[in-house]
Order: sequence, then C-alpha cells, then structure tokens
Amino acid sequence: MVIFLPEMDFEKPSKAWNLESALDILIVLLYTKGASGEIAEPIEGITRLDKIIYLLSESPKFKQIINKGYSFQADNFGPFAPEIFDDIAALKHEGIIEVVASREPKNKIETIDEEAVERVLDEEKDTDRNVSWKTYSVEKYELTALGQQIGALLYDGLTEEQKSELNETKRVFGKMSLKSLLHYVYSKYPKMAEKSKIRDEIL
Repeated sequence: MVIFLPEMDFEKPSKAWNLESALDILIVLLYTKGASGEIAEPIEGITRLDKIIYLLSESPKFKQIINKGYSFQADNFGPFAPEIFDDIAALKHEGIIEVVASREPKNKIETIDEEAVERVLDEEKDTDRNVSWKTYSVEKYELTALGQQIGALLYDGLTEEQKSELNETKRVFGKMSLKSLLHYVYSKYPKMAEKSKIRDEIL
C-alpha cells in the first residue's frame, strides 16, 4: 500500500485538508491533544488504538468516513478492524508514524497485538498454568515531524464539533487503564464483546 500525498511547501501556510478516509482519522487522532494537553501525544498499545477508533466509528461525526475503510467485527478481544494494521504499516513505511516499544506489559491484557494475546491464552489453556507475559512489549504509536505537519492540516479541516469530540475521546480514553477502556466498550456495545475470550475477566 502506497500513500500518495499532494506536493506541499510546509514553509508556507497551506489550505486545510478535509477528512477523506479512515486513514486520515488515524493520523488526526494521533495528532490531537491527549490527557497531557500536548499536541501529537502518542497512543500506547494497538488494542487501545483499535478500541479508540472503534468508539469514534460509533460517532455520527466520524462514522461514515471510518466505515468506508475499517470493518469492525466482534473478535477475540472485542471490536477489531484488521485494516488498521495495514494502515499502520503503510504510514510507518511512508515515514508518517513511528512505532516503538515503550515498556513491558503490566498484565496479560496489555500486549503487542491480538495475535500475541491469543497465542498466550492458548498456551495457558493447553498447559493449565500461567505463562509469563513479559515476553511481549507494548508498542507506542506517534507521528513523525512529517506526520505532525499532515496531522495539522487535517485537524484544521475539522469542524469545531469534530475537534471537540476528537480531543475529548483521546483525553479520556488515551490514558484510562486498558481494562477500564475495555470494560467501557464491552458494556456500551455488548454485541462486540460476544466473542471476547476475556469478557468474563473484564465485565
């Protein structure tokens, strides 16, 4: 997947961009302020990023755009859209985002991705013992300098209502404990939790 960007002179003011795709929303989510109040506050963990985008997909202000690119479905850990992984890989390849290991997970819900969680859950089931989760790191997603320039153009193209909702969503859920975030998502959208392997642990 290759991302084609219009030619831009970042030394001069540029016209704001309108949101056109789910990928745009991924970029502008990473650009907007979080709990720290800083622009482009990173988001920690693919599960957190996936669930925050899902919550935005349920908002009338973003639903139509997100659903054009991401197909959320009930999965082993709640709502999941595999297309997000493709977009992350493409943005990383284009130098728009960085993905770095930020820390060791605190518990088995904080893992690098859903596949890693499933693998360890299967090992626990087969061996009937607790398997160390410290072999899996938690990744942090953040914009590069180029990504922040693109994010600023996309953010300027939002309505004030979209900016407000985006800021509040990232502020609240960006730093909430992952278990609390999953509890919120599972409780508000129970159909998306029907196939979750950790539903009983979360609810």
